[in-house]
Amino acid sequence: MKSIIIIIDYFGKWPDWFPIFLETCRKNPTVNWLFHTDCPFSEYNIDNVKFKQTTRDAYVNLVNKKLGVKFRMKNAYKLCDLRPMYGVIYEEEIAGFDFYGYGDIDVLYGNIRNFYTDAVLQNNVVSAHDWIISGHLALFKNVKWMRNAFKRYKGWRAILENPDSLRFDEDLFIEVFRYPHINPAYFFLYDLIHPFSKKFRTRLHLAEQLTTPFTPRAWRPDQPVHPEVWYWKDGAITNEIEGQREYIYLHLMNFISARWIDPRYQKNRVWRDLEKFVFATPELARKQGVRIDWTGIHPIT
Repeated sequence: MKSIIIIIDYFGKWPDWFPIFLETCRKNPTVNWLFHTDCPFSEYNIDNVKFKQTTRDAYVNLVNKKLGVKFRMKNAYKLCDLRPMYGVIYEEEIAGFDFYGYGDIDVLYGNIRNFYTDAVLQNNVVSAHDWIISGHLALFKNVKWMRNAFKRYKGWRAILENPDSLRFDEDLFIEVFRYPHINPAYFFLYDLIHPFSKKFRTRLHLAEQLTTPFTPRAWRPDQPVHPEVWYWKDGAITNEIEGQREYIYLHLMNFISARWIDPRYQKNRVWRDLEKFVFATPELARKQGVRIDWTGIHPIT
C-alpha cells in the first residue's frame, strides 16, 4: 500500500468542528496527517495525526530559509500559496512516504482509500477537481523533481513575496502540469525541445470527486440540484439524495460561509449566521455518526 502524508499548516484558533474533523481522520488509519500550528493540541491523541508547535515568526523564518525568499503573510489565506512548496520546506518530514499532499480542515473525510487506491496512486499528481489542483486535498509523488515542480512557474518568488493570497496552490500551480500557451499544433515540437518537461504532463489523475456542494455548476448531469443534507457514519460520507453512494470527503465551505455559494442556495442561513452549529461530540460521532445540514452538525438519531 502506498503511504500518504497530508500536511496542514494552521494558525489562530481551531474551528468549532475541528474535533469532528479529527474523528474522520481517525477512521482513515492508513493515511497520515501532520500539522504545523500555534494552536493547542494536547487534548488530541490520534495515532495517525501529528502536531508540531510553532509560531508565525518561526514559521516565516523557516520558509524564508528553505526557499530563499522574503515571504510575507497578510492573513491566514496567504498560507495556501506556500502549499506547492511543501515538498521542499518539509523534505525531511515527508521522507519515506510515497506521497505527500496538502489539504484544508473545513472538510469531513470519507474512506480515502476507497477512492485513492494503489492503482490511482500510480499517478504523479492526484486532484479531487478535474480542472485545477484541488486545494482542499491534493497528493503528489514524493520524488525530487515533483518536490521542486513549483520552480517551473516563473513568477513563484514574486507570488510568495506578495502579501496577498493569489491561489497559487490551485489556479496557478496547475499551469506547471500543462503545455505553455502555444498553438496545440506545436506541442510535439515543444516536447522535442523540452523532453524533460514531458513527465510533468503525464500520469495526472485530475478526477472530479464532487466534494463541494452549492457551487454554480450542476451536481450531476442527471441531478442538477445539490444535496443539502449529508451524513458521516462509520467512516463513510453519503447524502440524502443518493442513498449509499459514498464520497471521498465533504467540503464544508459553502455551509460555513456565503462567500462562494451559488445564489440559488443563499435562502438558507450559513453557519456563520448561527450562534451555535456544532451539536455533536467526537464520542457521539464515533457512536452514532453525524448529520450535516444548514442548521449545523448533529448526531444521527
